[in-house]
Amino acid sequence: MTATGIVYQRGNLPRKRWAMALAALFALAMGVPAAQAQDEDLPARVGRIADVGGDLYHAPEDRASDWTTIGLNYPVTTGDNLWVAEGGRAEIDVGAGQIRLAGETNVHVSRLDDLNVAFFVAQGSAVLRLRVLDAGEVARIDTPNTQIVVTRPGLYRVDVTADRQRTVLVVREGEATLPSYGGMQQVLPGQTAVAEGLDAARVDVSNGFATDGFDTWSADRDRRYSRSRSTAYVSRQMVGYADLDEYGRWETDQTYGAVWYPTLVDTGWAPYRDGYWTWVGAFGWTWVDHAPWGYAPFHYGRWVHNRGRWGWCPGTYVARPYWAPAMVGWIGGAGWGLSLSFGAPVYGWVPLAWGEPYRPSWRNCSNRCWTHYNRPYAARVDDHVRRNPPRDFVNYHKPGGITAVSGAAFASSRTVSRNMVPVDARQVSGAPVLATAPVIDRVRAERAPIVKPGSRNTPAPASAFVPSGRGGFATVKPGDGAGGAAIGRSGPSPSTTLAPGRTAAPASRTPSPGAPVMSAPGSSGAASAPVPRDARGAPSSAGQGIGAPGASYGAPGAKPSPSGSAAGGFPAARSVPVPRDASPVDRGAPQRYTAPVQRDSIQPYSSPSSRGAAPAQAPVQRYTPPPQAPVQRYTPPSAAPSSVGGASMAAPRAAPQPVAPPPQVVAPPVQRAAPPPPSGGSGRSQERERGGRNDDERGASQSRGGSEKPGQGR
Repeated sequence: MTATGIVYQRGNLPRKRWAMALAALFALAMGVPAAQAQDEDLPARVGRIADVGGDLYHAPEDRASDWTTIGLNYPVTTGDNLWVAEGGRAEIDVGAGQIRLAGETNVHVSRLDDLNVAFFVAQGSAVLRLRVLDAGEVARIDTPNTQIVVTRPGLYRVDVTADRQRTVLVVREGEATLPSYGGMQQVLPGQTAVAEGLDAARVDVSNGFATDGFDTWSADRDRRYSRSRSTAYVSRQMVGYADLDEYGRWETDQTYGAVWYPTLVDTGWAPYRDGYWTWVGAFGWTWVDHAPWGYAPFHYGRWVHNRGRWGWCPGTYVARPYWAPAMVGWIGGAGWGLSLSFGAPVYGWVPLAWGEPYRPSWRNCSNRCWTHYNRPYAARVDDHVRRNPPRDFVNYHKPGGITAVSGAAFASSRTVSRNMVPVDARQVSGAPVLATAPVIDRVRAERAPIVKPGSRNTPAPASAFVPSGRGGFATVKPGDGAGGAAIGRSGPSPSTTLAPGRTAAPASRTPSPGAPVMSAPGSSGAASAPVPRDARGAPSSAGQGIGAPGASYGAPGAKPSPSGSAAGGFPAARSVPVPRDASPVDRGAPQRYTAPVQRDSIQPYSSPSSRGAAPAQAPVQRYTPPPQAPVQRYTPPSAAPSSVGGASMAAPRAAPQPVAPPPQVVAPPVQRAAPPPPSGGSGRSQERERGGRNDDERGASQSRGGSEKPGQGR
């Protein structure tokens, strides 16, 4: 019995077939680990704190009960919890877009990888600017009482009340869906959706939205990304590209291609010195730079010392470059002579130069992973280079090429520039080269104290409020037969996870009184099966719901109110709600988009009958019956025979009566036709006979019954 469960008996197989079976088994044994390694590659996408104001707290997945303050350039990945203190703000750049958080917002990053951007908002306000959503990718926003699936790039805002019972979604650009009683509710550009209650079975949709200071700040950040000129050299999905224009300039080199040189640095500046090391999940030790531009140049590309200055080379253009904890080579350890003289282990690092390979610290880096990390920078990717660590580095002897600190300073995340250990040329020549990052036990970071939930007005981490069954996967809501988009490592999954105690809703059922009804145009009020995306028409504004009681939303483009937000943390109303009976043109109904990839089958929203009279343009009231339908209301014509008097309404169905007139019209010409000439008569006698008749007819009015002239008619 083999590892694959196949039994081979050599005596029963010819020698040639036995050899072929062994070869196939060997290929299978070698291929399975390679495929598994590729599936287990760490994500190439890691977020970054791109802007922060006020206090921003962070709690990783493995220490969710410990809040610590973080700042600019801190990496953000799956499992992280973030809390923005009152009056603060923060932006997370994830490459495919940006996630912006207002004050008193509690967020959990549920999944961030090559195919998924998903986060959970426990309370507060968040804006998602999604710039890229390729086929097979999923973007999702979870809240305590609903799930929002983003189906196209755009601009989305989500507000969650502190009691976690109300979610407000505003779609400024793009398209999103969320579960409702009768299926998935679609929300289009310029619309606001309100989900009330623990299960959010009722969703109200209205046209228009309000604007406040948080939206204004978000718009300013959008303009910063849009006007960046660095996109001529790097991809828009490279995290941190937007800060390069302001702090440096681009030049072109014949060897390296595009090179970026920082301009606002001190004399003697060198890369990987003004910052600290921190531990980030499966990636291990990761560099965090203090410079406002210090993210992209330290997690992508290579550094070269060219013409007396340090320059960063982004390499060959890649649409989605691979993120790395730090593009450095490692030296030192307990056996280094410098460590002996210092009295403790000392570790150093060197910026990787053009053509030098990067070696991940984790073991499950497949051939695809290895190639993406090195080929864009002219580094060899063959097995010989991969198996044999280098003996030295190109930037060994460049000014500021080697930076070293003690193991204690390294593990406690102290600022490197304040704790450097001097390294001379003799010590450099004898430094042992490490294959990967040093293996050092983590200790409590000295840069920031630990804050327990409850102190400093900090709440429990958002991960503590994630509903059961939504730990990265979609949960079926009441009436949601199809369910949301499942979030998994390999993209959307057709399977659906039910919350405890729930059963999947049928495709069609009769809703309870007063519940919103999802129906296709022209159907009855009962919920029906979802309508395919390509079969749906443009949404009618008359079919949209209204906002929550007591709240009204202004039309798109309304100026922000100086008063800020209304009670409950939501934007204040700014205009009178649009009348329900207004026409689609008057309501300013947004144009219907058609997504390039069909991800969900969504039904257009119809307001419940209990909320008022049906709109004037409802399909049922405009229905025209077919010609054969009103048979029993037929009234017989006035010329009908009297013999049918007293008969039922079905008597006039006989067809002869309407057909009878045509024989009466045709009959007279037959009666006026001349009889055939008598046999044996000559042509001349027939002429005389006709002439005589004419004379008789002319004189008929004067004398009737006169004698006939001799010879006529004979």
